[in-house]
Amino acid sequence: MKTSAQLVRPTLVSLGLLLACLAPLAAASAAPAAQAPAGPPPPSLTQPLGGESPAAVVSYTQIVRAADGGRLNAAVVDMSAYWVAAIDRAGHVIGARIPRPQAGRDFATPGSPQGSPSHAQESPRALPGAFDLVARLRADGVAVIPAAAATAAAGGGSGGLLGLVIFPLGMALLVALTVGALVFFRRRNGGAAGGRSRPGEHGRVRRNAQVAPPAVRFADVAGCDEAVGELQEIVAFLRDPQRFARVGARMPRGVILHGPPGTGKTLLARAVAGESEVPFFAMSGSDFVDTYVGVGASRVRDLFTQARQSKTGAIIFFDEFDAIGRARGGGAPGADSEREGTLNQLLVELDGFGARERLVVIGATNRLDMLDQAVLRPGRFDRRVQVGLPAETGRLAILRLHSRGMPIADPASLEGLARVTAGYAGADLGNIVNEAAIMAARAGREEILACDLDEGMLRAIAGPLRADRRLAEGELEVIAWHEAGHALAAELCPTHQKTQRVSILARGDTGGLALYGSVDRALTSQQHLHERMVVAMAGRAAEQVRFSAISSGAANDLEQVNAMARSAVERLGFSPRVGQIISAAGIQQMPLSETTRRTIDEEIGRMVDAAYADAIALLGEHRVELDALAEALLVREQLDRAELTRILGTITGGGRTRPAPAGALPTDRRPVAVRAVAPAPIPLRPEPAEFGGRRPGATRGRRIRVRAEAAAATLYALTFPRVGTVALRRRRRKRPTIA
Repeated sequence: MKTSAQLVRPTLVSLGLLLACLAPLAAASAAPAAQAPAGPPPPSLTQPLGGESPAAVVSYTQIVRAADGGRLNAAVVDMSAYWVAAIDRAGHVIGARIPRPQAGRDFATPGSPQGSPSHAQESPRALPGAFDLVARLRADGVAVIPAAAATAAAGGGSGGLLGLVIFPLGMALLVALTVGALVFFRRRNGGAAGGRSRPGEHGRVRRNAQVAPPAVRFADVAGCDEAVGELQEIVAFLRDPQRFARVGARMPRGVILHGPPGTGKTLLARAVAGESEVPFFAMSGSDFVDTYVGVGASRVRDLFTQARQSKTGAIIFFDEFDAIGRARGGGAPGADSEREGTLNQLLVELDGFGARERLVVIGATNRLDMLDQAVLRPGRFDRRVQVGLPAETGRLAILRLHSRGMPIADPASLEGLARVTAGYAGADLGNIVNEAAIMAARAGREEILACDLDEGMLRAIAGPLRADRRLAEGELEVIAWHEAGHALAAELCPTHQKTQRVSILARGDTGGLALYGSVDRALTSQQHLHERMVVAMAGRAAEQVRFSAISSGAANDLEQVNAMARSAVERLGFSPRVGQIISAAGIQQMPLSETTRRTIDEEIGRMVDAAYADAIALLGEHRVELDALAEALLVREQLDRAELTRILGTITGGGRTRPAPAGALPTDRRPVAVRAVAPAPIPLRPEPAEFGGRRPGATRGRRIRVRAEAAAATLYALTFPRVGTVALRRRRRKRPTIA
């Protein structure tokens, strides 16, 4: 790669060639003035004189002699065109060409050289030279008027002053600006070739790398008590290293914080710096990535040099550490030379020959599996601290921390929110509390109610309510039965969490919401995975049971189910045909034969088909509860846990109350035998009382029309908008509640 220093020389050569080409043009522009034929003087000379008669062309000697005799009043001299014009006392304008000077000779009268006897007899005074004419005229009492540049029509051209002064100065200025710009960009982009920058240039870290001591303390961190306990020892090492030195303990050189996004890794690093009260250098992994080879390594050296200057110790924090700590050798030869050079320099600084007393390096990453093994070995990053998703107790502590100082009307509502938010990171919980506060402020309340917290959670999951969604005739019923199928299947699966809320209001891009409870699990059994798949497929199964047709509303459900089935076969070994062979381990794919790969695909399809068949069997045996739940959704549009318990409280008999055991599933993929169920007519819903029992715009024929069996089967076989795990919102009028 050519540096800016290598580009200066050819640029200067090009500019020299340009000047050489333009010099003849400048000389040629001046030539017409000397070679122009005799003619009347240029108008730019005669107009300032204001004579009454046209200018008469005389000899240069006559004008000089007229001036010596005191017969001229004013004159105009144009040295660029070698013309002189004058006006005599009678008002006559005369003009003459000024002879050009010749080497070794002065001006002489025409036909006789200067110094000849004839010349001496004709005039006691010699004729002035071209550059002495103005002084001679002024000595004779003639007013000399400055002349403008002669025009091309006068035969003078603009080559004299332009070619001799302006053009060279302009080109010199252009060259100076070009060289200055190249020097500026050279210093800005890293100095000499090879990326080795001079002190104070591109190879140094940015000036704001050392930040002010953060005000964050460990008391401001919640939900990760184990990580806080590990990092408290780092603070003790920095504050009192002698206590550990007495027992021979060595300070950890580095700490890797890893975990999902939003769990508080950066917050923990700031808390360590705030508790230690030592200089804190905060950098991102991308700050060391540069185009020029060697610049990143130079920045690493400069960073550690600055950190070692602190006598009280220092903390260096690398956010998104995988940008420079990624495993080496993964790309093409030479493709990652800059990044690998930066990583090599970092490894040397972490475990080199220099002293590193009371200097701790903290790195944060979401992808621990992508880091180089040389980085993770003891002696460089001695500790790996996992900052995982918080449990229920941690989620409650995080909610209380984020709501500190907020007027929560019922503090117990935070406990209910913590129970149903398993899998949420600390950043997600903080967003929920903030959305709840916004909802309270929007409604003009001074306290945050439980309904605000619920709405904040729904907005964080699926987005705000939508009032502009338009549904075709019959689509809302499909959405209602779809979500009722999810809720009923969750009640029938013993290992699955029960439904806490179900809604058919529009939110974001989804058409229905079935919000389940959550529990923290460390292990997943084959039966639990099967029941999760049954609940996910229950929405489409409800459409099949009720309308004998399916829609596109299960698109999101199918994505989830296929992901679960693939994980069960490729990573967990839950398939009896594939056995304990795994094909995926982290980000790596294991080499498999074509036969094994085909068997894996067949097993994924078999598990999905078995879950769908089981869901149809369960809902078909509890048709009464399914219809009751869907009709309640059509009336109220949203049901909470208490209403679900009241409607589904009769599930005690009349069919299976749990899905089939996972061990009893078919071992080969067979077509799912779906029993065609004749759809019952949908009962008419009660009309709103506020409209006098009549919906606005509805005709009498529509109010008394009964949906027939064949018409319903044809209608609901159409393709409907997407309805996934989160519901649509539609502005509907309040209807009477179901008794």
